Amino acid sequence: MKRPSLAVRRYRHSSTHPYYLDLRAFNQGRKFFKTKAEAEAERMRQITLRERGGREAMGLPLNELAAIVQARSALAKHGKSINDAAGFYLDHLERIRRCNITVAQLGAEVLAAKQKDGFGALYLTDLRKRLNRFARDFGTRPIAAITVEELDDWLRNLECAPKTRANFRANIGVLFSYAERRRMIDTNPVKRTSAPKLVDKAPEIFSINELAALLNSAQSTSPDVVPMLTVAAFAGLRDAEIKRLDWNEVNLERGFIEVKASKAKSARRRLIRIQPNLATWLTPYASMTGAVVPTNSRTKIDRVWHAAGLQRWPLNGLRHSFASYRLAATNDAAAVAAELGHTSTKMLYSTYREVVCPSEAERYWNIAPADESNVIEFSASR
Repeated sequence: MKRPSLAVRRYRHSSTHPYYLDLRAFNQGRKFFKTKAEAEAERMRQITLRERGGREAMGLPLNELAAIVQARSALAKHGKSINDAAGFYLDHLERIRRCNITVAQLGAEVLAAKQKDGFGALYLTDLRKRLNRFARDFGTRPIAAITVEELDDWLRNLECAPKTRANFRANIGVLFSYAERRRMIDTNPVKRTSAPKLVDKAPEIFSINELAALLNSAQSTSPDVVPMLTVAAFAGLRDAEIKRLDWNEVNLERGFIEVKASKAKSARRRLIRIQPNLATWLTPYASMTGAVVPTNSRTKIDRVWHAAGLQRWPLNGLRHSFASYRLAATNDAAAVAAELGHTSTKMLYSTYREVVCPSEAERYWNIAPADESNVIEFSASR
């Protein structure tokens, strides 16, 4: 192979830079000059650099030379050079040097930011618990030094159910997303970790007989908890939303319950139509004021539950029951998702809906008070 030479050449297509050096053989393109003297000076500089590099190469141990040749060959398969690889890795090291914040420090910063952003207490408690668990193993490490492989191994080694692992993955993702937005890292490594396979588990709902027994028991045992139970079962509000609900937001005349943005988990205001059977349950309480949820509600509901003879209380059962029976009655997933406060139907199908037949849905939306005397007496006394 002919050895490339360095020679000053004339360039006839420019009146301002008529001389050039052809350095394409050295992956440097061509350099143009105004005078021949400038071109000759650059030529001598290039020759000196190559001679110096040759002497340095001659002084390298054979194993290092072999490593360089091997690396150069491997990188060439991807169209990259040793300089590209060195630049990439040096940038990685420099990013770590620039970002000295540790996982523990960033976790505290994220929690403070989320609190200022108005996230709820339950969300913050769960996020804090999972970030603290992550900090037990990575707390002193710089956030920019955590690799995808380390995160993948850590998540897989958690001794927990796949759903819990998915929750950890989501919460740790919040930490790294924050770091990415603040330019502490280039990309969120959690997105490249493996998500656990989650088996589709049917949500727990009340049967028609169970819900009827519960509400009839409430009517006779603790009438003041009837509104909170029926609003959950027939309007689908979240527990936290019901706890914040005021009677002036329950408009029986217009037929809507208003969930204000400040009281909604999603921070979005929504109106929920009061179904006919819910109106029947709530009418005796039309003159009520203040909070819908009475004092000592937890104790009272426990008493109602046991008095009804129920053997179980389904997890999020009232809200899940609303979603399941409402969808079966309307066959309108978008409308039901909106009533639940969701922006899409994805969560409705993945988390909230149990399959029920239309005839059961018809029975559900006809559950009404068996005897209104106790309710009316309570309402009047209030």
